Amino acid sequence: MSQQFRLVSTLVLMLGLAGLPLQAQQEPADAAERLRKLEQRLDALQRENDALRGEIEAIKRDLGASAEAPPVEDLTAINVAEAPPAATETPAPAAEPEPVIDVVQNQAAPGAGKVFNPDIAVIGNFIGKMGERNEFEERSSASLEESEISFQAFVDPYAQAKFFVAVGPEGAEVEEGFINFIALPHDLTAKVGKLKANFGKINTMHAHVRPWIDTPLVLTNFFGGEGLADSGVSVSKIFPNRFNVFLEATGEVYSGNAEGVFESQNLNDLFYLGHLKAFHDLSESSNLEVGTSFARGTAETGDSSEFGGLDLTYRYKPLQRGLYRSFISRTELIANRRSGSDDHAFGFYTAADYQFAQRWYAGLRFDRADHADDPALTDRGASVTLTFWPSEFSQLRAQGRRIRYGNGPTVNELLMQVQFSIGAHGAHSF
Repeated sequence: MSQQFRLVSTLVLMLGLAGLPLQAQQEPADAAERLRKLEQRLDALQRENDALRGEIEAIKRDLGASAEAPPVEDLTAINVAEAPPAATETPAPAAEPEPVIDVVQNQAAPGAGKVFNPDIAVIGNFIGKMGERNEFEERSSASLEESEISFQAFVDPYAQAKFFVAVGPEGAEVEEGFINFIALPHDLTAKVGKLKANFGKINTMHAHVRPWIDTPLVLTNFFGGEGLADSGVSVSKIFPNRFNVFLEATGEVYSGNAEGVFESQNLNDLFYLGHLKAFHDLSESSNLEVGTSFARGTAETGDSSEFGGLDLTYRYKPLQRGLYRSFISRTELIANRRSGSDDHAFGFYTAADYQFAQRWYAGLRFDRADHADDPALTDRGASVTLTFWPSEFSQLRAQGRRIRYGNGPTVNELLMQVQFSIGAHGAHSF
């Protein structure tokens, strides 16, 4: 025990004894007990002092400051008067940028640290072909058919911008480019720009997200190979209800120039679309989604053209075996009616995909579709797929298909696909 600490201990002991009440001094047994407790407290303080002194010495050694600072033998030896004087002028701290606040979650937005650096991704889509020549769908034996470049970032706390550029053998084209307002009043969301129309289920998916290498016949015959897309405005709203059903309604207005589907005759000749989607969990492992769509515009011939659609999606993914087993079935029906014709064109596809191992999927699809410009011609097809996912960034797929065209021969083909992606790519719609 150091000399200073002994002095302090003696003073504390004397003060404690001097402060004892008269009754305690008259009772030696009680005084001895209190003296013993005071000695125990002094011993505890000494141990704490030794421990703190050891921590100070360890910190000084870590900082390499043992030579500059005199050793501190005791906490009571620290002289406050010897502290260095405060600087007369304290430099102002550097201004920190204010965080971008997510007004929806009332917290810092996750992309605040890279507000000037959008998420960039590139997805390659290599396709090879074997089999008979298909004059209705020309493909080379091997080609990097389409690469998608995406740019995504928050414009501000209220909106997000997304651009998807498709690069293929014929050149580059903006597949989608829009701003998505996510914090509008009355629980509304809106998109403005070039969009894939919210018609059905598969039309909204980019090529690399679809579970097949090709496009179902009904989408090819009704909307062309590129799908129904145009520049316009889309507004959506979710309706809460007591039935525990996710219910979303979407209304869209476009310029009226959807390639191969609608062609505007004047500035007021727009095309309109409505979509209603209902989603419900059937159990912890399964759910069902039902959607209806309606679109109206002017066809290339100048006649009014209307499309009606119905889509059903069933998903099954057991909680305990979801990594190795899953099942999803899709069915979509589309009908088309034109004012200049009494015939209605109709088409559908129905498909099922089963996951039988951690990275393996097998699928089956049936197609039937009339030609929109000539409903008397009907194409029919069937195909099987086998998909292997080495990781979430790559995919290998084989698809064997047989198509019997209404105005042509029957074609048997084997398609092979290799997909790969780099960069940050956001989650796709469920």
